[in-house]
Amino acid sequence: MDKISMNNLYFLQIMGRKRDTRSITIDPRIWDVAQEESAKDGISVSRWLENYLFDSFRSAGLIPRDAKRLGEHRGGDRKSQKDSV
Repeated sequence: MDKISMNNLYFLQIMGRKRDTRSITIDPRIWDVAQEESAKDGISVSRWLENYLFDSFRSAGLIPRDAKRLGEHRGGDRKSQKDSV
């Protein structure tokens, strides 16, 4: 399959999925580690936890191996872009 077709397939797979806002109770030690690791990666704690859990669930066979992360839906990753000035 060519790259354009693969991109279209990926878009169709995630098109019906969106993030939900949830409230959870969490061990402060877990939160502290997630904050430290997310800061290293330059992403939010929420995104870091989502990525970590998604990858863990996929590795454990709880999510299909060919499943893709939801990705960014707010117009792109603005944090990692360097200023052009």
